[in-house]
Amino acid sequence: MGSLIRSHLARMRKSPVYWLALVVMLPYGLGLCNSAIGDFQSGVVSAGLWGQPLFGLGLMIGIILAVVCSLFFGTEHADGAIRNKLIAGHGRASIYLATLAASLLAALALYLIFLLSWLPRLGWMLRNFPAPEPGKLALCLAGTALLLAGYCSLCVMLCMLVHRRSVLAVVLILLMVFLFFAGIQAQDAYETATHGGMQMMLDGAGQQQWVFHEPGAAGALTVFFYDALPVCQAYRYMELDATPAMLAYSAGLAVLTTALGLALFKRKDIR
Repeated sequence: MGSLIRSHLARMRKSPVYWLALVVMLPYGLGLCNSAIGDFQSGVVSAGLWGQPLFGLGLMIGIILAVVCSLFFGTEHADGAIRNKLIAGHGRASIYLATLAASLLAALALYLIFLLSWLPRLGWMLRNFPAPEPGKLALCLAGTALLLAGYCSLCVMLCMLVHRRSVLAVVLILLMVFLFFAGIQAQDAYETATHGGMQMMLDGAGQQQWVFHEPGAAGALTVFFYDALPVCQAYRYMELDATPAMLAYSAGLAVLTTALGLALFKRKDIR
C-alpha cells in the first residue's frame, strides 16, 4: 500500500489544481488571522481569538477538498488507473485505503499552509492575545483533525464509487455546499432556541410581524445537528467550544463512510 500512496503523492505534486488549493490557503489563513486581530483591536478580549487563525480552516475545507478530490482522485476510473492497479496485483482494500491516506495527507498539507500563512504575526499575537486554555485548545485541535478525516473519507467514498468525473465533481461540490448551508441553518436554529431572538413572520393579513423568542432549550434533533454537522463544528472550534460528542460524530462519519465505501468498492464492477 505504501507504493500506492507514494504514487498518489508524486502525481499530486504535479497537479495544478492541488497547487492552486495550496495557494488559496495563504490569503484564507491570513484573512482569518487579520479578522481575529481586528476583533481584538475593537475591544474583544477572549481566548477564542485564537480559534479563528487556528481552526477556521474547517469552514471552507469541505468545498476545497471536494474540488481537489473530484479533479484528482476522480480521474482514477476514467484513466483506467484502478483497473491497472488491480491487474498489477493490488487488492481493492489497499487501493481504497491508499487513496484515503493520500487524501488525508493532502488535507494536512493544506492545513499546514493555512497555519504558516499567519506565522509572521504569531509573535504579536502571543504578546497581546489572552492565552487559551490548553485543554480546550487540544480538544479543538483533535476535533479539527477528525473533521478533516470525515471530509476526506466522504470525498474518497464518492470518488471510488462514481466513475464519471463530471458527475462526481457536481455531486461532491453540491453536497459540500448543502452541508455548509445546513450547518448555518442548524447553528441559527440552536442559537435562536437557546439565546432567544427576533424572527420575522407573516400574520393572517399578510403583514410582516417581528416575533421575539424567549431563551429556552433546543430540541434533541437541533442539538444533534448542532453537534454533528461539520460547519457547526468548525464555528464552535473557532470559539474554542468543543465537546467529546462533536469528536465522536466526526470519528463516526469517518469510520462509517470508510466502511461503507470499502464494502461497496469491493463489489463494484471495474472496467
